[in-house]
Amino acid sequence: MLRAACRPSDAAPHRAKMLGVITLVAAACASSPEPRVSEPAPAKVVVQPTSATPAVNGAAFRTEEVSVGRAPFLLKGTLTVPTGSGPFPGVVLVHGSGPHDRDESIGPNKPFKDIAEGLSSRGIAVLRYDKRTFQYGPQLTNFSIDDEVVVDAVAAVGVLKARPEIHPERVFVVGHSLGALLAPEIAVLAAPVAGAVLLAPPGRPPWDLVLAQLRYLEVPAEKLAEFEQTVGLLKAGKLGTGTLLGAPAAYWQDWASRDGVAMARKLQRPILIMRGARDYQVTDEDLTSWRSGLESVAQVEVVTVPENNHLFIKGTGKPGPAEYAVPGHVDEQVVEKLASFLLSKP
Repeated sequence: MLRAACRPSDAAPHRAKMLGVITLVAAACASSPEPRVSEPAPAKVVVQPTSATPAVNGAAFRTEEVSVGRAPFLLKGTLTVPTGSGPFPGVVLVHGSGPHDRDESIGPNKPFKDIAEGLSSRGIAVLRYDKRTFQYGPQLTNFSIDDEVVVDAVAAVGVLKARPEIHPERVFVVGHSLGALLAPEIAVLAAPVAGAVLLAPPGRPPWDLVLAQLRYLEVPAEKLAEFEQTVGLLKAGKLGTGTLLGAPAAYWQDWASRDGVAMARKLQRPILIMRGARDYQVTDEDLTSWRSGLESVAQVEVVTVPENNHLFIKGTGKPGPAEYAVPGHVDEQVVEKLASFLLSKP
């Protein structure tokens, strides 16, 4: 997710409150002295029932509170385990960028909760946890991608493997957005794992994602030119102490150095890549880079889900940030596809 204030006062320090880097909300620049950025009209979202997603059977699993990582950054998490004796296949969910809670809550939507409970309704244990930048945000400064995502995700895999009801050789890493880009790397570092799932993985440098979203959202030309100038300095290594969306050059360069395709080749395990057809943040251009980069790799499946947005929630019309404020649930066909892939791997 990419949401950050455009005011200089908000962009000065590299704080954990720099919200995500894939969903650029149009209101990001609304508080600056520049003309207000108008949001696209809300898409005609197909809203699922808000009480419970149809993909979930609450009687089919139990829920347990767990901890991930170690002091001083011990994280709170939730483990959902199917009823029965097991051992069950297991999944670690890895968030996108920004200070997400364990449900990856975005407005009223909780995609990780939907996925976790949906998979556990189908015989798969799932561990999700509050992100370090969510739980310890004020204590974090100048953190790296490893600090933000990788270290804790690897630790979460270890927690899952150590559980007696989990089959340690059937643990998968499932990442969303930035977490999807890093899922192969996390899987390699946490080896052995059974495979990885990449939900909406970016395939372009992060600054290209930023500019593409700004253009899509039709921000004012003057504001776009400012961002383009900042990106130009960043790419040339001349940003100095400046920031892009609240984060310093070191953070963006760290992100850009992560080669998800190369890590996916190195993993040599089954990989499922999924993208929603209405996702304007991670587009078919991103998916093409994964397809071409993994063309010669066995056991890679790429799926585009019709009508789904970046959160894998159904909708119609032109997608935009306003629809994330509309309550919905992860499309049941996404949960079914995930379960089919995960259960088919020995």
